[in-house]
Amino acid sequence: MNRFVFMLLGIGLFGLIPKLAHAEYRAYELEVTDLYECRVSKRKDCKTQVVRTAQDPEMYARTHGGSARLGVIVLAHWMCRGDTSNYLEICPRPPAKNPKFQPGDTVKVTLKKHITEGWKGTVELVYYQAMIQSNVYGIRFTDRRGVYARYFEKDLTKEAEAPQSVPPQ
Repeated sequence: MNRFVFMLLGIGLFGLIPKLAHAEYRAYELEVTDLYECRVSKRKDCKTQVVRTAQDPEMYARTHGGSARLGVIVLAHWMCRGDTSNYLEICPRPPAKNPKFQPGDTVKVTLKKHITEGWKGTVELVYYQAMIQSNVYGIRFTDRRGVYARYFEKDLTKEAEAPQSVPPQ
């Protein structure tokens, strides 16, 4: 009798597992540069493309020609529910929630004791990261050879635009 009860309980629990389980994966937005083509053509500004994928940056580079061929920068990453089997689309980047800065704004990094403290850059993208409940800003520092980094809202201030000089009369 006890064996029969345990067997029924076991079957019942295994029947519930598929209904309770939810798959999730990390999505990445990557900036990919073909380094080989850039070296062969001797270009100063290399061609880049933005790719949205479920592969982490190292795996993406390995499966698309190797790190000697491709340069990969993580622009953004976020969590998605579901799976990517059968070539399903990657979920879109989450929109920002009440962003303090917009793409195109010039901002200054205020992150204390950080190598980029005081740097000025341009906001390229903004998205909300639910896990930390904060907007994340992708900043490009064009005066620093195009370095790209991500920051939280609290670590940035908007750079005041230079006042227009009034011509003397």
